[in-house]
Amino acid sequence: MSTRGKEKATRAYRRILWPTDFSRLAKAALPHAERLAASSGAELVVLHVLPLPAIYAFPEVSGAVWDQIERENHVIGKRKLRRITEQLKGKTPKLRVHSILAEGVAFDYILRVAKRLRCDLIVLATHGRTGLRHVLMGSVAENVVRRAPCPVLTVRPPRFTR
Repeated sequence: MSTRGKEKATRAYRRILWPTDFSRLAKAALPHAERLAASSGAELVVLHVLPLPAIYAFPEVSGAVWDQIERENHVIGKRKLRRITEQLKGKTPKLRVHSILAEGVAFDYILRVAKRLRCDLIVLATHGRTGLRHVLMGSVAENVVRRAPCPVLTVRPPRFTR
């Protein structure tokens, strides 16, 4: 096997996607994504999906108010993403990291980004909810696992409480 063939064979991941909502739960999956990206030389993509405005739930709120809320959410989201990418680059200087801020349905955008960027792995946390709580709250992780175009590593932190 040539040197080029060996390098290609040992490089398991080229691009790893870590979706985050900036919660403690989501951050529990970050060390796994970071370690896998660093050890394989993969690029780490940090994705945050802003929820769609709940315009229909509060029809009495004007469009100008929603626009202001949306702008503020974008500013906050970009700031948090910048902070995370800077921390990652400071901690592991050779790590290639970039971030994406989107707006929409979280699981849908995670799948879109994974497919568009040809991610080799998605690393995300899960609550591990079952029963009625699962039915009522839904599961981003479950939707991603069921539909992902690549393998998904789910991390369930021990004794995680909300």
